[in-house]
Amino acid sequence: MQLPQAPSFRLDGQRALVTGGSRGIGLAAATALAQAGAHVTLAARSATDLEQACQALRQAGLAADALVLDVTDSARVERDIATHGPFQVLVNNAGMNRPRPLVDTPDADIDAVLDLNVKATFYVSRAVSRQLLAAGCLAASSTSPRRWAMWAAPDARCTAPASMRSKA
Repeated sequence: MQLPQAPSFRLDGQRALVTGGSRGIGLAAATALAQAGAHVTLAARSATDLEQACQALRQAGLAADALVLDVTDSARVERDIATHGPFQVLVNNAGMNRPRPLVDTPDADIDAVLDLNVKATFYVSRAVSRQLLAAGCLAASSTSPRRWAMWAAPDARCTAPASMRSKA
């Protein structure tokens, strides 16, 4: 079996926003984008974790800044992205899980997971897409390498990530 070769690409002059960017997959994505030349903005709730991640990126000679942001707060997302953007690249990485047996799952856990994993993804995508549309750009996002799930367009059905769209 031969593994596919990742394309070489540069993102010089581009700005990238990575939610959940202070650790794990988000920090890895931010690092890869910064290594490709993007100026990355890491967004998360913990100022301490964000500053440590940004400091590590800067010490490696990469361009990074921190944005303390609760992505479940729609009004704050709109305001902060409008203030700190524009962004040409978006990685919606913030997410969580509260695993337990289905019959033992309280409504508060369901609400928290849906607020962060679904609604916040929409809030951030919408705010970044507004900037891209204002600049005359098309926005594309994918939750799968085989499926383009969002194109910046006035129709909410078109801008919803695949996790939020019906398969019909």
